[in-house]
Amino acid sequence: MNRSVQVPSVSIWRGDGPASALPEVPLDLDTLPVPALDGAPAPLRSVLNRLEVDAFLVMHRGCIVYERYFHGMQPHTLHGTASISKSFMAVLIGILQGQGILDLEREAQHYVPEMRGCAMGDATLQQLLDMQAGIERPAMTGRDGKIGQQDGGVYEILGLLPSRPDAPADFYDFVLRKLRSGPHGHRFYYDNGTVEALAWVVRRATERTIAELYSELLFKPLGAQRDAYITVDRLGAEFTSGGLATTLRDMARFGEMLRNDGYWNGRQIVPEAFVAATRRGGDRAMFAASARHAVMPTGSYRNCFFHMHDDMEGFAASGRYGQRIYVSPRAQLVIAQFSSAGGAPPPHPFDGPTANLQHALATFFARELGAWPGNE
Repeated sequence: MNRSVQVPSVSIWRGDGPASALPEVPLDLDTLPVPALDGAPAPLRSVLNRLEVDAFLVMHRGCIVYERYFHGMQPHTLHGTASISKSFMAVLIGILQGQGILDLEREAQHYVPEMRGCAMGDATLQQLLDMQAGIERPAMTGRDGKIGQQDGGVYEILGLLPSRPDAPADFYDFVLRKLRSGPHGHRFYYDNGTVEALAWVVRRATERTIAELYSELLFKPLGAQRDAYITVDRLGAEFTSGGLATTLRDMARFGEMLRNDGYWNGRQIVPEAFVAATRRGGDRAMFAASARHAVMPTGSYRNCFFHMHDDMEGFAASGRYGQRIYVSPRAQLVIAQFSSAGGAPPPHPFDGPTANLQHALATFFARELGAWPGNE
């Protein structure tokens, strides 16, 4: 990828109110033993370096207890979230469902007639949120293997690669080009197209841009620290499956809101029922039949979040190159992480060690700091 290319983007206004409070109770965790890449114990700070982490924040019971920045990052620095963007989009849809604007059991083509006859047109919004659309990606040959089929067409749409005859022109074209592979609701198939289809539905149902909705329904209510931004295509359609950039602390606010059942900054931002459904997780049998099962053998996927189904009740928003928001309700813990780990498309060699690190920290806080049931 040519890093000198400028990708068009639009701002997501945080509003003109004060940033919501993030109390700090610092703990020196640099030397805390956690699993390294080989599973052996090693100091937390050295493991973060091995995982090519750019920024790392731990909140326990609503307080920042550990925060570290590397490679020139600062608390005010915006960083790409990659596929964590999908989770923000899903939460926005949960808010719109709560307002009665969207019905998750309706098919996408109910809201966007242009999708009739395309592979995702007759998928329900819930099936799209759970990556259960019966689709596959069009073959795009001759591309760098490190980009991968998952991002096939995205780099061309954003101008990061030269456009070719087989590449979609914009994100609407991207949605319409997906191929049918079978019935919906029968397998877990992770793909950017489902979220771009959902974004099309949201724009049509609200007659608003995604950036405007993010500002009004998420970033202002969260009391975000800084304006965010999201990349757009030639038509101004936001890259909702991977184009959001924000600060580490604002990601932590988002995670803490989910830990608190959708409540944060003095208000119910996301309907409690939607958060509860997300935290229950999805179809484990479908997930077990997917490539992601190797990294998360007890996992599932629901509303654009990965659920671990472990003793810490962990669930996570996950993005390529090592972006994470991990929430453990049982440990009363939120972890936000930015990274720049290169390499092959997911599952990445760091995915397993990152999950092990998250679980180890959740276990530490649950057992050592009194969040374990019966120890309060």
